[in-house]
Amino acid sequence: MTTLRRFWIEFDTQECSDGLLQQGVGVSGFDVRDCLSMVADLVRDRPLPPVSRITVDISLAEPLPVSRRYLGVSVWRGVWYPPVNLETGPSRSIDRRGAPCDYPTPVTQSRPRRASETLCTKATWWDEIPHIGSLLWPLVNMHRTEYGRGMRSSATVLREVCATDSTYGVMVREALDFMVAWHPTPDEWFDPTETRFADQRDLDEYLRAFRDYLFGTRPEPIYPPGSEPLSPEDAWLDAISRLVVTRPGPVDAPGSERLSPDTEPRLPQNE
Repeated sequence: MTTLRRFWIEFDTQECSDGLLQQGVGVSGFDVRDCLSMVADLVRDRPLPPVSRITVDISLAEPLPVSRRYLGVSVWRGVWYPPVNLETGPSRSIDRRGAPCDYPTPVTQSRPRRASETLCTKATWWDEIPHIGSLLWPLVNMHRTEYGRGMRSSATVLREVCATDSTYGVMVREALDFMVAWHPTPDEWFDPTETRFADQRDLDEYLRAFRDYLFGTRPEPIYPPGSEPLSPEDAWLDAISRLVVTRPGPVDAPGSERLSPDTEPRLPQNE
């Protein structure tokens, strides 16, 4: 069996009345008929409209006619736009009988953008990381300073996904093994993650700990600088700062003294 490839399939808009298919369909499979058979499962009660164009090895780094926020998992076999495989998981059974026999010759996408171009960085070592085009979230974006404390919950989810989906797990592990072996400098890591490590030893330990947490027995990764959990007091102030205040006057913190002498207490003094 050959490896999975990403396909973007477009249909004749004049004859396509199904809203699921009008913008195009993203699907990963072994060949064109494999992909078309999975698309046909989306409209089982009627035939597929005529196919106008099929693009092979579509890069998700290139502009798509749909928002990236609504994509499924493109490294799984199945339909990832619409994001069907987020509900079904990877497709296991193979049945090409639902695929039409008449479709245009697939075209191969022109040179996909390299990782250094996608990430707007001059550090070209990112281009060499295995599967980088499909793994920007676990390898780059999760580690950005702006994401901060979100990594504490996302790392747990990523660990579970790598354990339950062996194909995805192998890809992430291969990429992390490369990154650990490369020993990126703090400057190389800062561009484009914008997360600064004090020295090489701290960054090396961070990457090894992240890999060992996902695929070993380490109970916790090392979280990047700036991701420390807030104290209860700071968490309360952060929550208050996110509220839309519709009445004037200060608000009392739980268990604290009144913030202003002009503020009326919430409870009588004897309670």
